[in-house]
Amino acid sequence: MKKLSALFLTITGLALTAGENDYLRQIGRPPEAKIQRRQGGESFPPLPLPATPLRRSEKKRPPSPSALIGKVVWGSYLDYTTADGMALRVFDWNMVPADCQQLLLRFREKTKMEYKSQTVDLATFSGDPSEIPILFFSGGRTISFSDAERAKLRKYLLGGGTVWFDSVVGSPYFYRSAVKETGNILPESPLIRVVPDHALLRMIVQTGKSMTNFNEMLVTHLEGVYVGARLAVIISPLGLGSGWDNVMPTQVENARCLQPRSAQMLGMNMLAYAIGWYENGMAYAAGELYTGESISDANKIIFAQVKTAGLWNPDPGAETRFMRYLAHNLKIDAGTEPEYIDPELAPLDNYPFLYLSGIGSFKLSEKALQRIRQYLDKGGFLLLNNALGMNDFDITARALAKALYPDKKLEIISEQHPLFAHAPFKFERSGFSEAATQKYPGQNHPLLYGFSAERCKLIYSPVDIAGGWLGTSRPGSVVYDSETALKLGSVLITYFLTR
Repeated sequence: MKKLSALFLTITGLALTAGENDYLRQIGRPPEAKIQRRQGGESFPPLPLPATPLRRSEKKRPPSPSALIGKVVWGSYLDYTTADGMALRVFDWNMVPADCQQLLLRFREKTKMEYKSQTVDLATFSGDPSEIPILFFSGGRTISFSDAERAKLRKYLLGGGTVWFDSVVGSPYFYRSAVKETGNILPESPLIRVVPDHALLRMIVQTGKSMTNFNEMLVTHLEGVYVGARLAVIISPLGLGSGWDNVMPTQVENARCLQPRSAQMLGMNMLAYAIGWYENGMAYAAGELYTGESISDANKIIFAQVKTAGLWNPDPGAETRFMRYLAHNLKIDAGTEPEYIDPELAPLDNYPFLYLSGIGSFKLSEKALQRIRQYLDKGGFLLLNNALGMNDFDITARALAKALYPDKKLEIISEQHPLFAHAPFKFERSGFSEAATQKYPGQNHPLLYGFSAERCKLIYSPVDIAGGWLGTSRPGSVVYDSETALKLGSVLITYFLTR
């Protein structure tokens, strides 16, 4: 988490020689005053009738929109004098006073959804995401938290909240400290680069590339941390807030930021992602979470999930929900908890099948590969599930299949294959999400890959099954709907147990 990305070092190499105070300047305009809705003349209240005409000059009070973004107060301030001799004071947390207000205004114009922002003091904030779903940290100098603040932010993130860090002018000081503090808050979760095919970058409009203030069109650079399958922390090395306010940070010589249009489109995608995945965050917080312990029921079918060097457990609770579905609908004597196994050490022959899922690329040791190969050759099965359905996992999963069986080729499992032909459920449709339909057009049946033999010892699903087991909304992701995912999982388990 402490290592700067190569791209960020490249695009900010010259800026590293500047002092951190050089990155703290007032950018943009003050927030607009709230509109005063007044109206003269006579009018009638709608109910009850008849009514006496009223002279209305009081303020109209429409329902206040819900708070979506909390702009967090942090740090100190800096007094400086501008080139034309004006003395100014700028606060660390508020370099662009109108950033959130302007972003939400554009979001309302685009989506007709109205939300508001407000300032937040971590000392008095309850830490409840239902009060404010997004906490926004913005600045140019080093940011740091106390142990109490880290504990509150951890509780907030695990409880379903989202945290954004915006390095307003591309300050390496703010960026590096945001990365460090994220590691302090969630030390078990690695910092990752948000890949171009991630749902976040296409919630409203495709933002896989962005234009900088130096007129460079670059692959959009965001970094983040997952809590489950949800990006809970988002860090932007390039400034966003000035673009949200439709200004450029000319006050800072080495500023690196996105141009207004790119910043606004990306910001609206970030908003839509936080809103769309809010339910998922709440479900994760309330559900049966991974504790690091393997709990199994003796003499029952065990769901054995393989640990890898990667994000191997994005859907804690999904397997439990699925196994309960099996027990209730197919009367399979299934354990209620998955068992998390190290393929180098676990007694693989004890399990009727192995399940390997994840987000992004992953690694298995040579010893693990050898033991899995032996397990499959002796009659076992391996199910690979591409959580969120992104390209990095797809590439790695296919490479794993090739490493296990170099002479075999993954092919689509047809509807006539025994896996489907003798299944307890039939499928009249694919059950794809909108994103999956766009990625696999014309596919009107669940999509699985395997080796071209009657007994498919390795099966790969490029569309996320486990996300469907959870039954929560995953906007923008390549996933099965809940009904299809539960039935498809049942078909697979039935196949494993009867072959």
